[in-house]
Amino acid sequence: MTHPLLVEAAEELFVPIAIFNNTKGDADAAVLARYEEPAWNFQVLRVVDGRGDNLIPRVAKDWTTSAFADAMVDGLKAVELEVPSWLTLVAAEEAAKKRGVETVIFGMA
Repeated sequence: MTHPLLVEAAEELFVPIAIFNNTKGDADAAVLARYEEPAWNFQVLRVVDGRGDNLIPRVAKDWTTSAFADAMVDGLKAVELEVPSWLTLVAAEEAAKKRGVETVIFGMA
């Protein structure tokens, strides 16, 4: 993920954790087992609460910036936290790009 605002969102609004899926008998393997994720699988994105329960469905096979932005927005909404307006705009812009829209104009009120 290279979008600077999504990197900021991940760092400021979430606790990002990387779990390696090519290990055996360690903490990462235990996490894979808990979520029934296969070893050597493609990357997935999960947004979980403090107990590790899924807040939204796992994101798999969609590694677009749009999918990451949507997951962040949906995760915040799932726990009824305010979604920063800048994150909402990034999600809308990335969704438009995914649909092939090259220019997006937002009005200010």
